[in-house]
Amino acid sequence: MNSHRELKLTVDARLQSQTAAILSTYARRSSSGRGAAVVIDPSTGDLLASVSYPWPADVGREEESSGGEDADEALLDRARYGLYPPGSTFKLLTAAAALRRDPALSRQTFTCSRLPDDRVGARLPGFSRPVRDDVLDKQPHGTLDMHRALVVSCNAYFAQLAVKLGPQALLAIAQPAEISLSRNNAVSRIRDTLPQVGYGQGEVVASPLRMAAIAAAIASDGNIREVRVRESDNLETAHPFLSADIARTLSSYMRDVVLDGTGRSLRSNPVAIAGKTGTAELTGAPSHSWFIGFAPYGAATHRVAVAVILVDQRPFG
Repeated sequence: MNSHRELKLTVDARLQSQTAAILSTYARRSSSGRGAAVVIDPSTGDLLASVSYPWPADVGREEESSGGEDADEALLDRARYGLYPPGSTFKLLTAAAALRRDPALSRQTFTCSRLPDDRVGARLPGFSRPVRDDVLDKQPHGTLDMHRALVVSCNAYFAQLAVKLGPQALLAIAQPAEISLSRNNAVSRIRDTLPQVGYGQGEVVASPLRMAAIAAAIASDGNIREVRVRESDNLETAHPFLSADIARTLSSYMRDVVLDGTGRSLRSNPVAIAGKTGTAELTGAPSHSWFIGFAPYGAATHRVAVAVILVDQRPFG
């Protein structure tokens, strides 16, 4: 074969196969039968695995079960091009925006209390809608700082933090990550939905690929790298995103999410995992379930960063 006709990909065939097997198992259990997973090398930006389910061979069966969903939608590459509200995984970006403004904001406290409808959350001055935490949160989180709020995934905290920061700070952190906060990123619309933007709801949308790139930046030196698929591509790898200190702070918070928070089902894994769960709520439909993270946490010669979504599948925190 002539060398100029060879195409070498960064995808690891064995990892791609294993990722596909795991994703398909869990996606088939979901109410929609849809999901996506992305795995990236944080140090290079190389795409190691990218899976979107269902496969083309399953589309006919999936169309029947979903009431005749359009084939184009069924075949969408959800891993790279699907856009979904990121839910609580976006809290990492709200925290990053605060830490970029002032590292002392890690000690900023806000209160999560019981609302009149017996849900827990907060009422914010100037906004008519109260912010509610997950329906499974039966007890208010009380007064808490950034670290604790991320570990327990408190919507009320990040809504109040977003309002304190304002729309420009959130835009500044979201744009290099290629995350959309509202249609056309209109500042006026972001301002109107700031509490919800703070915890990845409102009109915020992101692809699994972009969320994996964020996890990769936190896992490495804080820079976002262009995701490379072909080994021959010479990409300008580093785009300023977070300082190394902020990346280390957030990675330690993510480790505690797994050790003592909403991701603790992964606590006993033999490889130390750091991550953030997310439940993206939808009106009149089951929630999307997210997990983004990296492994191993701590000293390592190689790491992987991941993002996984199960579409219309409850629950993660």
